[in-house]
Amino acid sequence: MKKLILLLPFIFICSQVFSQISVTTNSGDKVILNSNGTWNYKNKITTPIEGLGDWEVKYFVDEFGDPTNNGYITTKELISGNFSNSATNNASLLAQFLIKDSAHVALKLYEYESNVVKAYSSKKYSVKIKDNKGEKYSMTCSIYKGGDRVYFDESYNKNHISKFHKLLIKGGNLTIVITDTEYGLTTYKITVNGDGYKNAFNTLY
Repeated sequence: MKKLILLLPFIFICSQVFSQISVTTNSGDKVILNSNGTWNYKNKITTPIEGLGDWEVKYFVDEFGDPTNNGYITTKELISGNFSNSATNNASLLAQFLIKDSAHVALKLYEYESNVVKAYSSKKYSVKIKDNKGEKYSMTCSIYKGGDRVYFDESYNKNHISKFHKLLIKGGNLTIVITDTEYGLTTYKITVNGDGYKNAFNTLY
């Protein structure tokens, strides 16, 4: 009986030292209280996570430049590619994915590595994709009026999952060719590696 009495305080102390307590702040953020008195956001990445490949999770900022709870997935580096139109052939291109969730997969394109592609009126593109097994896929994408992001296979259906998201989940290299459907004169081409994207997505969601 004495041994049990002595053991109980020890169990209590260990549980306080080694456990983490989850609480909600007055602002509604969920945080983890660590045993050393520090705290971390529960739904934010605070340490590097292995297995993300070329991908990483970032968070949108508010008007003060502070991180919000709204995250997105992007590549660690801008993706190099090329583009052609009536004025140039195989000119340098940079691209950046901004993936908010499985339904909203967006891409920013930078012609000549600095000029962001924008649409003064809504613009449609056709997309051809080839994976590392040689399988080919087709879909559409759009830049909305006044926007600067190409949205892949987007739908207003709340249960919609982008085809492009599904391809990234599989991993491997994806070669992407985006062509202006109006005149067919402008073509963008990049290759992205999907390895690690699934881990990044599971980390965020």
